[in-house]
Amino acid sequence: MRSTILVTFLLLSGIQTLSADQAAAFFDSSQVKEIRLYFDDPDWYNTLYKGHSTNAADPYFPARFQYGDTVIPSIGARFKGNASFRRSSSVKKSFKLDFNEYDSEARFLGLRKLNLNNGDLQPDFLREKLFLDFAARYIPAMRAVHTRVYVNDEYWGLYIAVEEPDKTMMQSRFGDDEDGNLYEAGESNATLSYLGANPASYQSLYELKTNEEANDYSDLIEFLDILNNTPTAELPAKLEPICDVNNMLYGIALNILFVNLDSYAGSASEFMLYHRQDTGQFIHVHWDLNESFGTTGDGSPRISNPPTLDPFWLPTTTSGPGGGGMGGSNARPLMTRLWADATYKRIYLRQLARMLRDGFDTASMQARIRELADIIRPDVYSDPNKFYTNTDFENALSKSVSTGQTSVVGLTDFVTRRVAYLRPVLDTYARPADLRINEVMTVNTSTVKDAAGNYRPWVEIHNLGPGTVDLSGLYLSDSPAHPTKWALPAGKLADGQHLILWLDGDTSQGDTHAPFALQAAGGTLYLYYTTDSSSGSTIIDSVDYPELAAGHSYIRIGDTGLNWEPTNQPTPGADNPAAGTTEPTTGSFVLYINEIMADNKATLANADHAGAYDDWFELFNPGDSEVNLSGLYLTDNLANPTKFKIPEGVIIPAGGYLVFWADDQAALGALHAAFKLSADGEELGLFAADGVTAIDTVTFGKQTSDISYGRVLSDSQAWAILASPTPGLANASAAP
Repeated sequence: MRSTILVTFLLLSGIQTLSADQAAAFFDSSQVKEIRLYFDDPDWYNTLYKGHSTNAADPYFPARFQYGDTVIPSIGARFKGNASFRRSSSVKKSFKLDFNEYDSEARFLGLRKLNLNNGDLQPDFLREKLFLDFAARYIPAMRAVHTRVYVNDEYWGLYIAVEEPDKTMMQSRFGDDEDGNLYEAGESNATLSYLGANPASYQSLYELKTNEEANDYSDLIEFLDILNNTPTAELPAKLEPICDVNNMLYGIALNILFVNLDSYAGSASEFMLYHRQDTGQFIHVHWDLNESFGTTGDGSPRISNPPTLDPFWLPTTTSGPGGGGMGGSNARPLMTRLWADATYKRIYLRQLARMLRDGFDTASMQARIRELADIIRPDVYSDPNKFYTNTDFENALSKSVSTGQTSVVGLTDFVTRRVAYLRPVLDTYARPADLRINEVMTVNTSTVKDAAGNYRPWVEIHNLGPGTVDLSGLYLSDSPAHPTKWALPAGKLADGQHLILWLDGDTSQGDTHAPFALQAAGGTLYLYYTTDSSSGSTIIDSVDYPELAAGHSYIRIGDTGLNWEPTNQPTPGADNPAAGTTEPTTGSFVLYINEIMADNKATLANADHAGAYDDWFELFNPGDSEVNLSGLYLTDNLANPTKFKIPEGVIIPAGGYLVFWADDQAALGALHAAFKLSADGEELGLFAADGVTAIDTVTFGKQTSDISYGRVLSDSQAWAILASPTPGLANASAAP
């Protein structure tokens, strides 16, 4: 299962909107929105105040809601927050709105709930918004937009309207049928430690926000048991089926990058866990970001210099790296256990480096800060109940502001100092082994030219990160007998950068031209590292490239992927397409793995196997011509792509579907694969006749008896549990 993480760690961890999203226009940040609340109760403020401060039930109270022409006659409204509610005597409290409190069918643009955050600890009104927008590039994150709020037609102030992390949000990201368990961490000490098998030990720390009637904590307990009690060597195999490790690492990296310590990383609070129904994996969801950018409130550990927080900082009961400390347990098994694994630690460091490249830099952040500040400035200035002055607002955009309780680091100052600290730290983790052969072109007719203006065969070397690699001691060779055949030109390659080298056998053209050439008929290319002639050479990477058509390249899928494929859309000097964004192809045809059933109890009988109900999977040919599958390979282990060779004479017609039995009974016929599928989840791959090129692959989690898993549509990149199995036919819609 580890290969899944390697392939996808730079992806957006399954972020997608599978259905119409009515709320998208509301969360468009190009202008400030306006919400009006009307209370019939003339003493509404004291009613809401007492309800939130003294009533353990924290009840909602009726209000009328208006947004433009949209009016909802009766919604539930209450104050929200803990420290932000108590911290100031200002009447500007945060609101939580429940649109279906009194009408189960009522929705606001599809939303059931909405949070109106008051800007506490944010003299700039931007920290929460900036964090969430940035996080959404990598993981599912709440959306936020600035909103003028009027109460009984009186301007109450500028708020940050933030999406509620609930079932509605999960369905907008993962599909209309998503219905997993969502857990909200308590006020503190939700460390994700294992507390035994009794659900009562977890209920005060992790509140179940969905499926409350079932009140079943068994999935959370299983996750925490595996996370805490599995030996390190066995952790990836056991953890990945139940945990989206890539998502979790991004969640940690974002908290550390933005020094958001009122979170799992610091106070062990203010976060959520969601157990995705479609994949069976837990993901992390951020919550309450007003203490990001190193801001210290009641929940954050006190640290002396937030911009210099170490990438592997952990809270301590006394003091920690960067100074400061906090009370309570310092156990953070999600961080310590993942960091203890060398592969996961490397992925985490590369995530941090990627975010520095992707916009967490002074120029990019300053431009966004100025853009948003210009949009909200008139409403900040006119806010009668804001916590800070207009001067504080302007100053906080760039420099520190004293709030009376603590010093808030200015936004651009924080980013500048954070990058200045992290960049050299990440460089210390750089290794030659971070380099990869990323793309090969043997017959170059129209892509990139060398310095002389000629089209020559080329190879692209990519630095995965997290730091700059010195190219000294690195060699390319076409023969393992001569590992030091050609030294890479002197220089350095920064993390994320690509280097084009000309493998044309013409060294007279300069030091970027190798003394050997790529072979048009195909061959093998090796990347070696050696420190001196006596120590020997270490192979870093290699690729067996096939014969390629003119202008086609052989490309690694997703820069970090284990799979390669030919493409007629080369990307020299740029990131490779991600897994799932290119059609699975061998150049002349397209095929899909379309549907699987890994626990067939009574759905489809195997007539060749005495009527047994064996595992099965289906291939789909979307093309206009039949495809001869003879000589292609099927496997349930992507590290062993040639596990089962499809015998001669197997044809899949144009637009046709073909079912294979995964029964480990190859002697029964050409459609019987030499392996079985695991109901606990595993891999399935279709490979070209070269035994290297992946035509299509899928990794699936734990399966349910007689329920199939397939593409939402027969040629879709999205997979889901299907409403009903359709072996040999077009897939049905996703199931509830």
